[in-house]
Amino acid sequence: MADEAHRKGLKFGLWVDWTQAGTSRQPGALGIDDPARRNWMVSDPPDGRWKPEPFKGMTVDLGVPAVADWAEGETQRIVAQNHVDMLEHDGYLVAQGCARGDHPHAPPDPANLRIEMEGVWPFVISTNSADVSLRATEAYYAVQESLRKQHPGLLLEVCNDGGRMVDFGAAAHADYFSITDAYDPLSNRQAFFDASHVLPPTMLETYVEKWPAPRRENFLYMLRSGMMGWLTLMQDPHDWTAEQREAAKTEVRFYKDKLRPLIRSADLYHLTGRPDGKGWDAVEYFDPARGSGAIYVFRGSDLEPSASSLPLRGLPSGRWYRLEFRDHPEDNRTMSGRQLLAEGIGVTLPMPDSSEIVVFRQISPEKAAQKE
Repeated sequence: MADEAHRKGLKFGLWVDWTQAGTSRQPGALGIDDPARRNWMVSDPPDGRWKPEPFKGMTVDLGVPAVADWAEGETQRIVAQNHVDMLEHDGYLVAQGCARGDHPHAPPDPANLRIEMEGVWPFVISTNSADVSLRATEAYYAVQESLRKQHPGLLLEVCNDGGRMVDFGAAAHADYFSITDAYDPLSNRQAFFDASHVLPPTMLETYVEKWPAPRRENFLYMLRSGMMGWLTLMQDPHDWTAEQREAAKTEVRFYKDKLRPLIRSADLYHLTGRPDGKGWDAVEYFDPARGSGAIYVFRGSDLEPSASSLPLRGLPSGRWYRLEFRDHPEDNRTMSGRQLLAEGIGVTLPMPDSSEIVVFRQISPEKAAQKE
């Protein structure tokens, strides 16, 4: 599969939950019945009938040197053996607690120890949690640093159970984050709104999952809700209509050619509050070096109003700008920076659950006069 992807000019990646033990007895497997590795788990399995789930097993304590050594060797093997260009990790990777008294971390307090089950997943809570997490985190950083050193071109994605590790430490040891485990348009925009206040938008990945889109406007609303940072489509395009395939082809090309360069270099401004899926929400990218930007505008499910005015931010007030509406070119216009900052840009979206992208660029006063 990797060779076929490379022949087509694509990169090949693997999702690996590399701190979750299962019941396999294959040589080299991280199995709970392996006597040499059973003590690596943060607790014993609940009973003899325990079985893993597709995305969950028994968590190992990365703070144990033997576990960290195994994890480093396994991740290196996976990358080299499978010709991997991207390695994504997930799961309960950095243990929050551990019930073992013979691991390097501080021992648990028997009087303040409880093990809660999340499905098949034992979740250990005790007074030693901070030390357990610290040691596991340091070991995780070492594994990521080793991968980076041995494979400089490897992309490292952080995807850790709804974003528990979307933080500055993980940002220093990876390329991008999966920022939410919910993939509908609203969840994607909410996760982006939250994370983009503190982390670079270029690192913030959202998965665009299949979502009801009876009209072209709804389909674009779905796609664009994942295009504000790192876009990943998690759909089978064979399920799309011919119209949707054409719309997606055009929109992804626009994202690659126009939006992605802005996301890499521009300043980001939140023009509204956190999206609620009912009213309007918008963000703005503006690159002062190039004098260009883009505004993402989303209208939620409310029937009214069908128009909104959005004051922009970060623009030099003494310049002129040409605005081009992606879906409504009849609304193209020329405005001064002073107008955009004070009055804002008016956007009309007749249909609920729809969107618009407005790109703009600085122009000379002479061109502004001609446009007027």
